[in-house]
Amino acid sequence: MRARAIALALAGVLATWVCLWGVAPFADHLVRGASPVVAEAGFGAIVFGAILLLAWGLGRVGGVAWRWSGFAQGAAVGLCALLLAIGYCALAGTLGRGGGSSLSLALPFGLLVVLVQVVAEEAMFRGVVQPLLVRGIGARAGVPLTALAFAALHAVLGGAVPVMLVNMLLGGVLFGLLALHHGLGAAIGAHVAWNAVEQLGVGLDPNPGVGPFGAIVDLDLSGAARWGGSTAGLNGSFAMAIALLAAISFVWWRRPA
Repeated sequence: MRARAIALALAGVLATWVCLWGVAPFADHLVRGASPVVAEAGFGAIVFGAILLLAWGLGRVGGVAWRWSGFAQGAAVGLCALLLAIGYCALAGTLGRGGGSSLSLALPFGLLVVLVQVVAEEAMFRGVVQPLLVRGIGARAGVPLTALAFAALHAVLGGAVPVMLVNMLLGGVLFGLLALHHGLGAAIGAHVAWNAVEQLGVGLDPNPGVGPFGAIVDLDLSGAARWGGSTAGLNGSFAMAIALLAAISFVWWRRPA
């Protein structure tokens, strides 16, 4: 049973990478020439929809039950961690107002795209890969190994900056602990809160500027790269690492007995 669980977990990671290498170019071809909003939404629906279907199938095969509890609790953790990271950037002097028009009628579509992407990633990694690894090798190894695979996914997507990979690893640990102790919904809540507010709330992703769906407020980071002043933005900053470490410590301290 342990060997089968580990094999299915590895299959989930491999299937995700295959989607990114195989489905992503196909999706990019299909949406080529469309408006930025349609292209972004269509690409996300095709690629992450495929990952979500794979996660559901592997979960059924592996006998994994998804617990949807804890969304609000996770969202509070994710939002507080993001605000803490932004606060560190403000103290470091890299946070400022952007110069472009930010608010857009496409904002609700952006929220839907964020939700689909996050649910797909969390369903695969914290909903399938992590429970199977925990079943096979225990939580102490299963949670960090899943986080490592999650960080490697972002490396495949082009996030090869060392600080960014460390931040993705820490984010994976945070989401993994939330899923382990409170349910998959908690991991989704934290991930959605961070991504949605970062992209659509304060416009820090991409940096500088805003994405095709706009943002409520257009903030930019400039100056020292270690405090977000690069195209990697918060993802490539020490501020994000400190905030995630604080969130991980809080979740670990408040874990159920």
